[in-house]
Amino acid sequence: MSDEFFDDEQELMHNAQAGAKPKRAKNNQAAGAAPAAAKQTARRDAPPFWMVLAIAVIALLLGVIIGYLIGTSTAYSALQVLESDEVQQEYGTGSGEDASSMLPEGHPEVSIDEDGNATIVDSGSSEAQ
Repeated sequence: MSDEFFDDEQELMHNAQAGAKPKRAKNNQAAGAAPAAAKQTARRDAPPFWMVLAIAVIALLLGVIIGYLIGTSTAYSALQVLESDEVQQEYGTGSGEDASSMLPEGHPEVSIDEDGNATIVDSGSSEAQ
């Protein structure tokens, strides 16, 4: 049993060396193989300049967008940290006082005794019992 592909290749090489035109192949595979071989050796051209510019512009835009998103998220998180520091300083947690004993603005002053009982402090007197 002979290899048809090998035989066809040998015939093509022989004809190329002799300078003659190749004979028509008996089957469709060999006929399709010659144009495919010619296409593979075709020269590859560089992409057009406008395509290179378009890719560069797209890459630049993506870089700017991603940089903007990263920058804003970083700035936002930094602002949150600063805001939380200001809240801690406002309620005295930075100065050693317990934040749980601080009351919101507008709440009446209370006094807590040793047993944990709270009493309202009058603004006119020192303490109301």
